[in-house]
Amino acid sequence: MKQVKPTNSSLVQSNRNRRVLAIVGDTQVGLWVVRSLARNGLEVHAITNTVHGQSAHSKYSTSSWLLDSNPSLPGFADEIIGLAKQLDVGSIMPVSEGFHNGLIALRDRLDAADIHLFSPSRECFDKATDKDYVHQLCLDLDIPVARGMCLDELMEQGPESTLQFPLVLRTRKQNVAGGKVPVKAAYARNLDELLNWHTQFESFADNVLVQEYHPGAEEHVQILMHDGEMFMTGDYIGEHHMPLAGGVTVQRISCHHQPVIDDTVKLLKALNWQGIAGVQFHYDTETGKYIFLEINPRFSGGLPTVVLAGFEAPFNLWQSHFEPEKMRKTHYKLGLRTRILGGDANWFLGQLRQDELPPGQSHLSKLKAAMTILWHCGPWTKDDSFLLADPKPFFADFKQMIKKQSFVKS
Repeated sequence: MKQVKPTNSSLVQSNRNRRVLAIVGDTQVGLWVVRSLARNGLEVHAITNTVHGQSAHSKYSTSSWLLDSNPSLPGFADEIIGLAKQLDVGSIMPVSEGFHNGLIALRDRLDAADIHLFSPSRECFDKATDKDYVHQLCLDLDIPVARGMCLDELMEQGPESTLQFPLVLRTRKQNVAGGKVPVKAAYARNLDELLNWHTQFESFADNVLVQEYHPGAEEHVQILMHDGEMFMTGDYIGEHHMPLAGGVTVQRISCHHQPVIDDTVKLLKALNWQGIAGVQFHYDTETGKYIFLEINPRFSGGLPTVVLAGFEAPFNLWQSHFEPEKMRKTHYKLGLRTRILGGDANWFLGQLRQDELPPGQSHLSKLKAAMTILWHCGPWTKDDSFLLADPKPFFADFKQMIKKQSFVKS
């Protein structure tokens, strides 16, 4: 392992329980995990993917590290446990699904070392990431969900009369080696497009879920379940995505829709969920109708929006184990908009190129796309990374964005 940011002795805590090893990667999601924990008095040691990781440049990280191994390699267990013991932390808080999956397998060893892991149980994790299981659970709970089935089953039954076009294709089980849809979502507007996707996905068609497409905006609910009940939620709607056809949210606005929250809680209670989850829906803002899409057993990609709107999800998660008696609900501000500058710049370029969109959507004109991205440079739209008290992560990320654009042009 390699230490890329020296330890800031002024941030060191005497209480071991207040020391956290946060596996946060390079993005703004991990940055806000670090900020949320440290601004509430915790000592946070960050693991990033590269020296350019935003958390490595944050004044809130006590130190920053790179691992030699990843969860799929045999040396990972000894390396991560060795680092946790070296730093004498009381807990580990991962961000990505892959690290959750790898660390859950080490839970017994971590417990033996008195290191708490902020990940769901193996049973809950596997159920939540199995779209077939969750789809059936939604049907049993009367939660709106799109009609669908596995791609191989659909082809056997005959796609012409089984499901109604347009269709969306997604990975059925995320934590399977190989056999994943290479994009977040693929669309088939007619039979020819479906047959084309089947040709590409035929070797793993049993791990491809095909569902009827429902229009609407992506609504994400970041939720913390504690002792079988909802502690707090923060939901937001994705306004811009990259890729345009279905990708990460690069601009979001906080919102609150009680029926969506109610169904989120109902679903997670049925799973006996404990801790953080990100639950995703398609929400039609005109009709108020929605359908369930998926559960992410981790912090949502829009965590900056959630924290800036008032839900300190990472710190509340830490509190739920170490000081639950001090947990307090806070006001969640509606209509707060945030964006990641590099992602939104790519959204703008995608509009100019007229990249593929979800069914039923149309591209903005060049002028309207330009006016939209410029409008959100105003102070009424927050940046996912920039914080006046902690500006270095933004400039480190901006530098990398410029390098990437220069490389693409060359």
